[in-house]
Amino acid sequence: MKTPTSSTETQLEIQSIMVELPPEVIISILSRLQVGRLLCFRSIAKPWRSLIDSPYFVDLHLEKSAEAKSHLSLILRKDSDLYYINFDSLDDAVELNHPLMCYSNRIRVLGSCNGLLCICNVAEDIALWNPSTKKYRVLPSLPSDRKRDSGMCLCGARVYGLGYDAGHDDYKLVRISQFIGLDYLSFESEVKVYSLRNNAWKKVEDMPYVLCYTRKMGILVSGCVHWVVTRQLELDQLATELVIAFDIVKETFREVPMPESMNRICQIDVGYLGGCLCIVAKYEDAGVDVWTLKEYGVKESWSKLLTLTQARRIKSVRPLVYSKNGREVLLEQDHENLVWFDLKSQRVKSVKVRGLPDLFEAVVCMESLVSVHPSRRDDRKKQESVGGKKNKKRDDFLAEGFKLVL
Repeated sequence: MKTPTSSTETQLEIQSIMVELPPEVIISILSRLQVGRLLCFRSIAKPWRSLIDSPYFVDLHLEKSAEAKSHLSLILRKDSDLYYINFDSLDDAVELNHPLMCYSNRIRVLGSCNGLLCICNVAEDIALWNPSTKKYRVLPSLPSDRKRDSGMCLCGARVYGLGYDAGHDDYKLVRISQFIGLDYLSFESEVKVYSLRNNAWKKVEDMPYVLCYTRKMGILVSGCVHWVVTRQLELDQLATELVIAFDIVKETFREVPMPESMNRICQIDVGYLGGCLCIVAKYEDAGVDVWTLKEYGVKESWSKLLTLTQARRIKSVRPLVYSKNGREVLLEQDHENLVWFDLKSQRVKSVKVRGLPDLFEAVVCMESLVSVHPSRRDDRKKQESVGGKKNKKRDDFLAEGFKLVL
């Protein structure tokens, strides 16, 4: 009978095996592991912790996960609770212990980016949270918005969006507050951006559009956050809806070209699917179309992905993620169900998940090691200017008994 080994013996065995491997092989293996396993490996030795915590390895792990479309999960929101579903199995909805007090009210998911979730409670406490590492940071509070102009009422709508500024290695949260005139003919907006690196808010240029839907999370694609808007207030008729993008680096707004052949007499929503921006167009009597923008910024690359007929009596649809073989799309339907849509047969198949809430909103999240407390290191561009030093440090780290500090 084999004698059980202790945790310490197992760790020493793993360490002895890994040290015998070439440095690049060790890093390659580690960079493909789930975050939970990596957090366990941090306890093997201080040098392992130094590697796994290093900006170099955090970026590498994120890059490998994005390339392989691995380590994906669904985060479901219902009232004051959040749930986690592993995408590989889609079997159980597990309740998460998030860091905000909810006072028996709803929690909101304001954005998702590189494994970070931004959440908010009824008191407008906002936290940037990594569900995989369980680390979080509460953002500085903002005063309640009130326009000095007596002709403007209080905030009529407010939306948020989370994104990553690669140029400055910074995560940013965008907040758009809109104010409607007492005559319901005029409006103003106020846009503020929070910088994680600076841990501060700042005001940027206003947005000259009317928000269509309050409390809608901005959709991040290709370095821009997207919302549905109209150009002006049109209370007595159906306004033409369009999509605007906020560039996270430039901190400016622009319109997104819409599909030429799409019937514009519809309600639209924006989403993210397989790295592409998508539009969900809902028609009053003709079902739902989902369009995807294959090449961001190229109007001609819009393509209709799927159509759901009105016979299905669908109220709302949110595309979430492709299946691993790319033949099916996972949809959130009517905030009640998760279904697979077969792109070839056009058939819908329900997904049975234990513990699935009766009403929910889903968002896709990728596990990561991204920290909510960025180090005050030199500008990333300065690091890149040293060229091969990065790889040399990586090899020295492992080859010399794991003594690297990146």
